[in-house]
Amino acid sequence: MKRFEFLKIREWPSWSPALLTGVGALLYLIQAVVYAHTTVSSLDEGSYLLKGILYWRGIYQPFEPYGPLTNKAPFAFLIPGFAEYIFGPGLRTGRYFSIFLGLLTMLGVWITARRWAGKWMAAGTVWVFALSPMIIKLHARAVSEVVIASLLAWVCVLVLDEERPLWQIILGSALASLAVMTRQNMVLILPLLALYIFWQHGRQKGIWSLTAMAIVFFAVHIHYWPNILTIWAPWLPDALTPFLDAFRLPKDAIPVWDPSLDFWNRTNAFFQGMRYHFIMIVGGIFALLFWPLRTALKPAPAIRAAVFLAVAYSILFALHGWASLASQYESYSCVFCFSNYLTFFDPLGILFFVIVFSSAWTTHPSRFVKVLSIILILVFSVGIGFSFFEHIDEGILNLPLPRMRDGHFLPGFITLVDVIKYKFGLQLPIIKRWISSSMGLLAGMGILLLSFLIWRRAKKEQKYSSFALVAVHSTLAAGLLLSPLLNLGESSLNCKQDMILAHEQLGAYLAEIIPPNSLVYWDGGNAFTPMVYVPNVRIFPAQINGGYTYRIGGDADTLHRLSHWNDELRAEWKASADIFIIEAKRISDWKGFFPTQTFEEYAPPPASPTCYEGGQLRIFHRIP
Repeated sequence: MKRFEFLKIREWPSWSPALLTGVGALLYLIQAVVYAHTTVSSLDEGSYLLKGILYWRGIYQPFEPYGPLTNKAPFAFLIPGFAEYIFGPGLRTGRYFSIFLGLLTMLGVWITARRWAGKWMAAGTVWVFALSPMIIKLHARAVSEVVIASLLAWVCVLVLDEERPLWQIILGSALASLAVMTRQNMVLILPLLALYIFWQHGRQKGIWSLTAMAIVFFAVHIHYWPNILTIWAPWLPDALTPFLDAFRLPKDAIPVWDPSLDFWNRTNAFFQGMRYHFIMIVGGIFALLFWPLRTALKPAPAIRAAVFLAVAYSILFALHGWASLASQYESYSCVFCFSNYLTFFDPLGILFFVIVFSSAWTTHPSRFVKVLSIILILVFSVGIGFSFFEHIDEGILNLPLPRMRDGHFLPGFITLVDVIKYKFGLQLPIIKRWISSSMGLLAGMGILLLSFLIWRRAKKEQKYSSFALVAVHSTLAAGLLLSPLLNLGESSLNCKQDMILAHEQLGAYLAEIIPPNSLVYWDGGNAFTPMVYVPNVRIFPAQINGGYTYRIGGDADTLHRLSHWNDELRAEWKASADIFIIEAKRISDWKGFFPTQTFEEYAPPPASPTCYEGGQLRIFHRIP
């Protein structure tokens, strides 16, 4: 048997791609259900669920003054709210609906990939999702990332092809506009998609596309005018748009949440995003490198689709990178939101890579591309290794090394951490970064060495003419197969207990003990999710977003109108509330507020949807 004979492509049964696709989808579904039941609810999730059901019940309206903060476009809340309105409010509905949208996202990507690249590549796209625990974990929560991903995936299904029926062009354009009305940060997808449709499908369909986009976009704005301007005011320079000042927070209102993260933390967040979305980012970069310019300039349908996907993904990547990594977005820095933001447009990145890889991937790259590819493999390896520094544990730090002095071995051993610490005088966090970066470099060099051995032997059989091509293929294959390892940090389960069941038990208890029409003050943690189960009470809507809407100073009425709050409002609300829900670890902040002659504490809830000490709830009510 010849060496590497096993690498030869063989004839597989015609049902093999379908089986591979089905297994991948099942693996995705199993992981999603597990994460749905074990992941702690977040502030965003509680916000989408509670605001969504409040809007559908007509208790409040999006952008209503003094109501909940509609800091995202309205369908970010109305879409999950609709699911709750139909199937019943609660975490179970929200998360199962999100899993359904995640499956729709995979299906949409699979259909489009199959159209352009065949069954095997389409099956591969399913496995990109199935092997990415971070993406699955986010898809299993009731947040807007999976809503946008599903919408963009189906925009591609409806629009990305050589010939599409007019009704699909119109529907795809309307869905794109709906995506913008779900998250306003998707707004640039509209002109980009319109240009593609004019380019690929012609003037008539382009006009219909613009019309569909405009109808959805302006209809929503007219319905919520003028208060919908609050979602656009932060984006526009104050000096050029003084007419929007009524929709901006007072300058003297200082945010409480305003962390300062240094360059290295921002670098860490960037490479975290790269390893969590490896194929989309690294695969996309190599697709650009191995995409010959002469081919890219040809107006073939596949090339037009690839150009649209490349431009759209690159622009969205840059904008979200700037918003999270380089700016103080919306008055607070959300640096480690970067990897979550990338989930919005994962379908575009996957499809771009698939189309280029299958139709325009050159096997004869230039010398510049070869050299640059090798350099990038090492840079990516070091960067990804750097982002692992938080997972460098005692076993690695205390790795024993022989003691040496003046070139001679001494008796005994010294730990790796002590060698670096005493040799270079570095602190522990920096030591971990050096070790993790070095491990990344070694991994990159290992991939290059393995690639060289494969290339040298395969060259004899005239399979590969370029070492760089082998190295890139090996890097992408390793990244795909090792995606669960690259997702370390997000792949672990938050809790052993069932979070959905715990929320349902807690919600039933709250609904039982809190009298109807009671006014509830919430200091029960970041996630307002438990209040989804208590329909007949009143709340202070600005508290849904917790500390993110809390300000020091500023005019109280202006803040309240814009769904924020401060010390003055807090004191007023504490004086008027009937029920107080306090997180146990925060009870020290309330010392002396609950005198026994005025307040009474309810019995502890039967369940606590938390996994950390002090996360239990204590509930007090004012004695009439």
